[in-house]
Amino acid sequence: MPPDVRFSCTRSWTAPAETDARMRRKCLFVVLKAGVSAALLAWLWSRFDLSAAFARIPDLEIAPVAAAFLVLLLHGVLSAWRWRTIIRLQDGKLPWGDALRLFFIAMFFNQTLSTTVGGDAARVWMLRADGTKLGTATAGIVLERIAGFLALTPLILTGLMLLPGAGQSALLALLAVSVGLALVILIGERFAKIRWRWLAWVGDAAQTARRILLSAEGLLVLSQSLLIHLGAGAAVYLLALAANASPGLLVCLALTPPVLLLATFPITFGGWGLREAALMWLFAFFGIATAPALTVSVTLGILVMAAGLPGAVLWIIRGRTARALSTPPRQTTSPHRPDAAPRAAAAPPSAGSPRQE
Repeated sequence: MPPDVRFSCTRSWTAPAETDARMRRKCLFVVLKAGVSAALLAWLWSRFDLSAAFARIPDLEIAPVAAAFLVLLLHGVLSAWRWRTIIRLQDGKLPWGDALRLFFIAMFFNQTLSTTVGGDAARVWMLRADGTKLGTATAGIVLERIAGFLALTPLILTGLMLLPGAGQSALLALLAVSVGLALVILIGERFAKIRWRWLAWVGDAAQTARRILLSAEGLLVLSQSLLIHLGAGAAVYLLALAANASPGLLVCLALTPPVLLLATFPITFGGWGLREAALMWLFAFFGIATAPALTVSVTLGILVMAAGLPGAVLWIIRGRTARALSTPPRQTTSPHRPDAAPRAAAAPPSAGSPRQE
């Protein structure tokens, strides 16, 4: 048997097994994250009075809650703007309408696929389906995350002046990561010539990040990232006002973005449990009781889910449009029958027939 035929037969038999194993790993990963979220929520339930926190939700002031929801929607618009800017800096094409539509769809997948990683993968897949190169789409997500982390640096420095000494260790760890990331961008191009594949990949990513982020246009991306962080802090501040449990505007703007960063780690389902524990930990330093802090966190999670609902509608519309474009048009003319006799041609007029004028 020729080698190519033997390879194709082996591939046809092993591909289903590999697919099943990959699906089992994904299901196990989702179950583990759901288990972590359930364990954290169970711990919170055993340690604190969650019923009192949920009982406070109907008593929240409507105006600040509505304003927080609008801020979260604006947060999505700003994030789509940053994403579009990064793609265009890589010489890619991403119109405004497509950026908004695809990003809000990704916001929906952030909730249904349990973490922001699911939304990022959805954006790469949709952008690739629309004709963008896979490398450009993937690099856009990586650069977006790098810019977001670098933009946390001024907020972390401000937060160190606000947070008591007992809580500064977490911020110092984030600051160390941010500084280390900046150093990798500055000197990481040296890794591109190393034979180890993962170090070479780091070198290539550092070169791209340095070329795009450390430029005049890159300052716009960093500014967009800072605005996005401030928007998240403003939403938490408005919800804290609604619950009459605000630690202050500056505290919310400077400290909630790095704390909420913990909720994006792909170890829980939609950040539930981890976000609640993080905000309760932060608010406790400023004398905020557990029940109102938990109310703020749960309400924030509900509003984030609601802000992603437009993405569900856009996803359905996208699916219907794709099916309509892929469906061949119906044949309006009757098919030719080979057994049908050809129509007789009209006989030419005879010489003696009268000529019609």
